[in-house]
Amino acid sequence: MFKISKWFNNYQAPSVLMIDDLSDVYIDVYDREYKNDWGHLCDSDQSAYSYLQNLLFKKFPQIKVTFFTPYARHNVPNENSKYKIKKYALGERDEYAKFLTKLVKEHKHEIAHHGSNHGEYIDPKNVSTANNFKHEWELFESVKSGVDITLEGVKRFKDICDITISGGKFCGYKMRENSMEIIDECNFLYWSDRINFIEKDYEAHFFGKNRVISFPTNFSSNEFVRLSYMSGHPQRDKKKKILKYFQPLYSLIAYYNLFNLYKNGHIISIQTHISPSTALGTVQALNIVTDISSLTKIYNFLAKKSIWYATCHDIAKYFYVRENSKLSIYDNKLEIEFNNHKNYTDTTISIVHDKPFKLNDILSKQNNNLEVINLEIKNGINSLRLSYI
Repeated sequence: MFKISKWFNNYQAPSVLMIDDLSDVYIDVYDREYKNDWGHLCDSDQSAYSYLQNLLFKKFPQIKVTFFTPYARHNVPNENSKYKIKKYALGERDEYAKFLTKLVKEHKHEIAHHGSNHGEYIDPKNVSTANNFKHEWELFESVKSGVDITLEGVKRFKDICDITISGGKFCGYKMRENSMEIIDECNFLYWSDRINFIEKDYEAHFFGKNRVISFPTNFSSNEFVRLSYMSGHPQRDKKKKILKYFQPLYSLIAYYNLFNLYKNGHIISIQTHISPSTALGTVQALNIVTDISSLTKIYNFLAKKSIWYATCHDIAKYFYVRENSKLSIYDNKLEIEFNNHKNYTDTTISIVHDKPFKLNDILSKQNNNLEVINLEIKNGINSLRLSYI
């Protein structure tokens, strides 16, 4: 039976590495420069990106990353820190802008929206006070102000880096009652609006009048080290002296959860941050440095599976095409009716069958135990001549 494949090229599941807070920031806490770097060092030898290249991408070059990137000066590393901080907005340093462009154009990763300055301190002089920081979308009192500030970022990335922004993520996954409406009004392709660790929320879905795709975040980069590393928080680290002995059991549960995501064909979106360095001198939860051994275990597992390595944009685009397409068979014709209401280009769908087949002059190829053809389709009726081999 012919059908539209759930995922591109009939892969069992897609996977993306979601790295938050890539910014033109450097917090001088550690002796090793790459630990302090949030993006300021670009792709120089001691940069966080080079660290990723050397310890993860060389072993798993198939990995695709969506970097969630603020466009103004990042407020989380506060100016009043006792540590020396460098931070700049997009457009203030040509080197950083060229680096972002290189990530997209040459390395085929994605830059996604992560607010302007990420948020504000209620009391900037006492940054360590509990509940002192409000994330960006918690601050927008009107839909209009939220839309204006959000779309300003879209414009800046395009004007400065020639990067088209198609989606993003709420800072800290925090929002208020008007936040989803703001994103809907901006008419993004997708938005990561919450952490999804309950299976019924694993699937992407549409929201709002513009049918923006709610993109799930469902696996943490530190799953295989969560109970064993020291965070710099005295109370947490005191507990971890005992909890670390339970890490092997916790890792077994993590493997089960990862396999469950894969088996059920869910998006496997791995959440982390670019740097462990914070202005308070503590370790930022989920980061590429502290979690590198955990990330290696995750990708060792995925490397043996039928995985489509893609960005959030790639996955969301396929979901959009799939959910707006209908397949029919008429005698020796296969028809796909596609409602491309957002007028996207490069709209591809994968057609599968259990036996070899041909559409027009395109021959099917086997992947994941089925024959598959990947087609670029256009708005309306796409009629193709069907034959069997």
